[in-house]
Amino acid sequence: MRRGEPVLAAKINFMNPDMAEMIGYAGYDVLWICNEHAYVDPENLKNILRTAKITGIDMMVRTSFGQGDYTDLIQPLEAGAQGLMIPHIHERSQLEFIVRECKFHPLGRRGVDAVNQDADQGYCPLKDYIKFANDNTFIVAQIEDPEALEKAEEFASVKGIDVLFLGPSDYSHSIGKPGEFRCAEVSRAIEKLAGICEKHGIYCGTVGFGDTEFCRKMIDSGVKFLGGPSDWGICYSGFKAEVEKYRKAGLFSFREYGK
Repeated sequence: MRRGEPVLAAKINFMNPDMAEMIGYAGYDVLWICNEHAYVDPENLKNILRTAKITGIDMMVRTSFGQGDYTDLIQPLEAGAQGLMIPHIHERSQLEFIVRECKFHPLGRRGVDAVNQDADQGYCPLKDYIKFANDNTFIVAQIEDPEALEKAEEFASVKGIDVLFLGPSDYSHSIGKPGEFRCAEVSRAIEKLAGICEKHGIYCGTVGFGDTEFCRKMIDSGVKFLGGPSDWGICYSGFKAEVEKYRKAGLFSFREYGK
Protein backbone atom coordinates (compact mmCIF):
# COMPACT_ATOMS: atom_id res chain seq x y z
CA MET A 1 0.00 0.00 0.00
CA ARG A 2 2.88 2.40 0.70
CA ARG A 3 4.05 1.87 -2.89
CA GLY A 4 0.53 2.44 -4.22
CA GLU A 5 0.40 -1.06 -5.71
CA PRO A 6 -2.69 -3.31 -5.91
CA VAL A 7 -3.05 -5.87 -3.10
CA LEU A 8 -4.37 -9.43 -3.50
CA ALA A 9 -5.67 -11.28 -0.45
CA ALA A 10 -6.33 -15.01 -0.23
CA LYS A 11 -9.05 -16.11 2.19
CA ILE A 12 -8.73 -19.09 4.51
CA ASN A 13 -11.96 -20.90 5.42
CA PHE A 14 -10.46 -24.14 6.71
CA MET A 15 -8.79 -22.92 9.87
CA ASN A 16 -5.67 -25.01 9.55
CA PRO A 17 -2.10 -23.76 10.07
CA ASP A 18 -0.79 -25.97 7.26
CA MET A 19 -3.26 -24.38 4.86
CA ALA A 20 -2.16 -20.92 6.02
CA GLU A 21 1.45 -21.90 5.34
CA MET A 22 0.60 -23.11 1.83
CA ILE A 23 -1.21 -19.86 1.03
CA GLY A 24 1.71 -17.85 2.38
CA TYR A 25 4.32 -19.63 0.32
CA ALA A 26 2.15 -19.30 -2.81
CA GLY A 27 2.99 -15.58 -2.87
CA TYR A 28 -0.22 -13.72 -2.01
CA ASP A 29 0.07 -10.34 -0.30
CA VAL A 30 -2.39 -10.96 2.53
CA LEU A 31 -3.89 -13.96 4.31
CA TRP A 32 -7.53 -13.10 5.06
CA ILE A 33 -8.70 -14.95 8.18
CA CYS A 34 -12.43 -14.68 8.84
CA ASN A 35 -13.51 -14.71 12.46
CA GLU A 36 -16.93 -13.30 11.63
CA HIS A 37 -18.58 -16.21 9.83
CA ALA A 38 -15.98 -18.92 10.45
CA TYR A 39 -15.16 -19.00 14.15
CA VAL A 40 -11.56 -19.76 15.04
CA ASP A 41 -10.65 -20.36 18.65
CA PRO A 42 -7.92 -18.11 20.06
CA GLU A 43 -5.24 -20.79 20.38
CA ASN A 44 -5.74 -22.00 16.82
CA LEU A 45 -5.69 -18.40 15.59
CA LYS A 46 -2.33 -17.91 17.28
CA ASN A 47 -1.02 -21.05 15.55
CA ILE A 48 -2.33 -19.90 12.16
CA LEU A 49 -0.72 -16.49 12.57
CA ARG A 50 2.54 -17.93 13.87
CA THR A 51 2.76 -20.39 10.98
CA ALA A 52 1.85 -17.86 8.30
CA LYS A 53 4.40 -15.40 9.67
CA ILE A 54 7.33 -17.59 8.64
CA THR A 55 6.28 -17.30 4.97
CA GLY A 56 6.45 -13.49 4.98
CA ILE A 57 2.77 -12.95 4.19
CA ASP A 58 0.80 -10.24 6.00
CA MET A 59 -2.21 -11.44 7.95
CA MET A 60 -5.61 -9.79 8.29
CA VAL A 61 -8.29 -10.98 10.71
CA ARG A 62 -11.93 -10.14 10.12
CA THR A 63 -13.16 -9.77 13.65
CA SER A 64 -16.64 -10.13 15.08
CA PHE A 65 -16.21 -6.67 16.58
CA GLY A 66 -19.16 -4.87 18.13
CA GLN A 67 -19.02 -1.35 19.52
CA GLY A 68 -16.98 -1.46 22.70
CA ASP A 69 -15.62 -5.01 22.33
CA TYR A 70 -12.03 -3.99 22.94
CA THR A 71 -10.58 -7.51 23.18
CA ASP A 72 -11.97 -8.45 19.75
CA LEU A 73 -9.65 -5.80 18.37
CA ILE A 74 -6.56 -6.07 20.51
CA GLN A 75 -6.14 -9.84 20.80
CA PRO A 76 -5.70 -10.61 17.05
CA LEU A 77 -3.11 -7.82 16.82
CA GLU A 78 -1.19 -9.08 19.84
CA ALA A 79 -1.30 -12.59 18.36
CA GLY A 80 0.56 -11.26 15.34
CA ALA A 81 -2.00 -10.02 12.79
CA GLN A 82 -0.96 -6.90 10.92
CA GLY A 83 -4.45 -6.04 9.74
CA LEU A 84 -8.01 -5.98 11.02
CA MET A 85 -11.13 -6.10 8.86
CA ILE A 86 -14.25 -4.76 10.56
CA PRO A 87 -17.62 -5.78 9.05
CA HIS A 88 -20.80 -3.69 8.83
CA ILE A 89 -19.55 -0.24 9.69
CA HIS A 90 -22.44 2.20 10.16
CA GLU A 91 -21.12 5.18 12.09
CA ARG A 92 -18.01 7.35 12.06
CA SER A 93 -17.82 6.91 15.83
CA GLN A 94 -17.17 3.18 15.32
CA LEU A 95 -14.09 3.92 13.23
CA GLU A 96 -12.82 6.54 15.64
CA PHE A 97 -13.11 4.01 18.46
CA ILE A 98 -11.31 1.35 16.41
CA VAL A 99 -8.39 3.64 15.55
CA ARG A 100 -8.12 4.78 19.16
CA GLU A 101 -7.94 1.19 20.41
CA CYS A 102 -5.68 -0.22 17.66
CA LYS A 103 -3.04 2.49 17.40
CA PHE A 104 -0.48 3.58 19.96
CA HIS A 105 0.43 7.18 20.85
CA PRO A 106 0.33 9.62 19.12
CA LEU A 107 -2.34 8.07 16.85
CA GLY A 108 -4.39 6.40 19.58
CA ARG A 109 -4.35 4.91 23.04
CA ARG A 110 -3.97 1.21 22.43
CA GLY A 111 -3.28 -0.75 25.58
CA VAL A 112 0.39 -1.63 26.06
CA ASP A 113 1.51 -5.13 26.97
CA ALA A 114 4.47 -5.76 24.61
CA VAL A 115 5.09 -9.38 25.61
CA ASN A 116 3.11 -11.19 22.90
CA GLN A 117 3.73 -12.54 19.39
CA ASP A 118 3.58 -9.08 17.81
CA ALA A 119 6.40 -7.90 20.08
CA ASP A 120 8.62 -10.94 19.50
CA GLN A 121 7.51 -12.33 22.87
CA GLY A 122 8.79 -9.24 24.66
CA TYR A 123 12.26 -9.11 23.13
CA CYS A 124 11.46 -6.07 20.99
CA PRO A 125 12.29 -2.82 22.84
CA LEU A 126 9.13 -0.95 23.77
CA LYS A 127 9.74 2.18 21.68
CA ASP A 128 10.66 0.09 18.64
CA TYR A 129 7.59 -2.08 19.14
CA ILE A 130 5.23 0.89 19.37
CA LYS A 131 6.66 2.51 16.24
CA PHE A 132 6.64 -0.74 14.26
CA ALA A 133 3.06 -1.52 15.30
CA ASN A 134 1.82 1.95 14.31
CA ASP A 135 3.64 1.79 10.98
CA ASN A 136 2.52 -1.72 10.08
CA THR A 137 -1.01 -2.14 11.45
CA PHE A 138 -3.67 -1.55 8.80
CA ILE A 139 -7.43 -1.24 9.27
CA VAL A 140 -10.01 -2.29 6.69
CA ALA A 141 -13.60 -1.08 7.22
CA GLN A 142 -16.36 -2.89 5.37
CA ILE A 143 -19.20 -1.01 3.67
CA GLU A 144 -22.05 -3.49 3.31
CA ASP A 145 -25.23 -1.40 3.29
CA PRO A 146 -26.45 1.53 1.16
CA GLU A 147 -26.88 3.61 4.32
CA ALA A 148 -23.18 3.12 5.09
CA LEU A 149 -22.18 4.01 1.54
CA GLU A 150 -23.92 7.37 1.99
CA LYS A 151 -21.54 8.03 4.90
CA ALA A 152 -18.41 6.82 3.10
CA GLU A 153 -17.04 10.36 2.79
CA GLU A 154 -17.16 10.66 6.59
CA PHE A 155 -15.53 7.25 7.03
CA ALA A 156 -12.72 7.94 4.56
CA SER A 157 -11.77 11.10 6.44
CA VAL A 158 -11.02 9.23 9.68
CA LYS A 159 -7.25 9.28 10.11
CA GLY A 160 -5.93 5.76 10.62
CA ILE A 161 -8.36 3.97 8.30
CA ASP A 162 -6.46 2.42 5.40
CA VAL A 163 -9.13 0.68 3.30
CA LEU A 164 -12.87 0.99 2.74
CA PHE A 165 -14.02 -2.37 1.41
CA LEU A 166 -17.38 -2.88 -0.27
CA GLY A 167 -18.68 -6.38 0.51
CA PRO A 168 -20.71 -7.41 -2.56
CA SER A 169 -22.49 -10.33 -0.88
CA ASP A 170 -24.05 -8.35 1.94
CA TYR A 171 -24.45 -5.20 -0.16
CA SER A 172 -26.41 -7.05 -2.85
CA HIS A 173 -28.52 -8.64 -0.12
CA SER A 174 -29.17 -5.27 1.52
CA ILE A 175 -30.56 -3.80 -1.73
CA GLY A 176 -32.87 -6.76 -2.27
CA LYS A 177 -30.76 -8.56 -4.87
CA PRO A 178 -29.05 -11.34 -2.91
CA GLY A 179 -26.39 -13.16 -4.90
CA GLU A 180 -26.32 -10.61 -7.74
CA PHE A 181 -22.77 -9.61 -6.90
CA ARG A 182 -22.05 -7.92 -10.21
CA CYS A 183 -25.37 -6.18 -10.84
CA ALA A 184 -25.39 -2.55 -11.94
CA GLU A 185 -26.21 -1.24 -8.45
CA VAL A 186 -23.24 -3.01 -6.87
CA SER A 187 -20.93 -1.86 -9.66
CA ARG A 188 -22.04 1.74 -9.22
CA ALA A 189 -21.51 1.47 -5.45
CA ILE A 190 -17.95 0.23 -5.96
CA GLU A 191 -17.19 3.01 -8.44
CA LYS A 192 -18.58 5.61 -6.03
CA LEU A 193 -16.54 4.22 -3.15
CA ALA A 194 -13.39 4.10 -5.27
CA GLY A 195 -13.76 7.78 -6.10
CA ILE A 196 -14.21 8.72 -2.44
CA CYS A 197 -11.19 6.66 -1.37
CA GLU A 198 -8.98 8.16 -4.06
CA LYS A 199 -10.00 11.66 -2.96
CA HIS A 200 -8.94 10.89 0.62
CA GLY A 201 -5.75 9.02 -0.28
CA ILE A 202 -6.80 5.60 1.01
CA TYR A 203 -7.47 2.27 -0.68
CA CYS A 204 -10.80 1.01 -1.96
CA GLY A 205 -11.37 -2.74 -1.74
CA THR A 206 -13.82 -5.37 -2.89
CA VAL A 207 -13.93 -9.05 -3.83
CA GLY A 208 -12.24 -10.13 -7.06
CA PHE A 209 -14.05 -13.49 -7.38
CA GLY A 210 -10.90 -15.16 -8.70
CA ASP A 211 -11.65 -13.54 -12.08
CA THR A 212 -8.61 -11.83 -13.60
CA GLU A 213 -10.61 -9.78 -16.10
CA PHE A 214 -12.94 -8.57 -13.36
CA CYS A 215 -9.91 -7.70 -11.21
CA ARG A 216 -8.41 -5.74 -14.13
CA LYS A 217 -11.69 -3.85 -14.49
CA MET A 218 -11.76 -3.09 -10.77
CA ILE A 219 -8.14 -1.89 -10.72
CA ASP A 220 -8.81 0.33 -13.73
CA SER A 221 -11.77 1.84 -11.87
CA GLY A 222 -9.62 2.64 -8.83
CA VAL A 223 -9.98 -0.44 -6.62
CA LYS A 224 -6.62 -1.49 -5.19
CA PHE A 225 -7.37 -4.03 -2.44
CA LEU A 226 -8.89 -7.21 -3.85
CA GLY A 227 -10.10 -10.34 -2.13
CA GLY A 228 -8.92 -13.19 -4.33
CA PRO A 229 -9.37 -16.95 -4.12
CA SER A 230 -10.11 -18.96 -1.01
CA ASP A 231 -9.04 -22.42 0.06
CA TRP A 232 -12.73 -23.42 -0.05
CA GLY A 233 -13.16 -22.09 -3.59
CA ILE A 234 -10.05 -23.83 -4.89
CA CYS A 235 -11.03 -27.14 -3.26
CA TYR A 236 -14.63 -26.83 -4.47
CA SER A 237 -13.75 -26.12 -8.09
CA GLY A 238 -10.84 -28.57 -8.05
CA PHE A 239 -12.83 -31.54 -6.73
CA LYS A 240 -15.72 -30.82 -9.10
CA ALA A 241 -13.31 -30.67 -12.05
CA GLU A 242 -11.73 -33.97 -11.04
CA VAL A 243 -15.12 -35.68 -10.79
CA GLU A 244 -16.06 -34.36 -14.23
CA LYS A 245 -12.77 -35.60 -15.69
CA TYR A 246 -13.39 -39.16 -14.48
CA ARG A 247 -17.05 -39.01 -15.46
CA LYS A 248 -16.20 -38.00 -19.03
CA ALA A 249 -13.68 -40.82 -19.21
CA GLY A 250 -16.46 -43.26 -18.27
CA LEU A 251 -14.35 -44.83 -15.55
CA PHE A 252 -16.65 -44.36 -12.56
CA SER A 253 -20.21 -43.45 -11.73
CA PHE A 254 -20.72 -40.61 -9.29
CA ARG A 255 -23.53 -39.60 -6.97
CA GLU A 256 -25.24 -36.36 -7.82
CA TYR A 257 -25.28 -33.70 -5.10
CA GLY A 258 -28.10 -34.34 -2.64
CA LYS A 259 -28.79 -37.88 -3.84
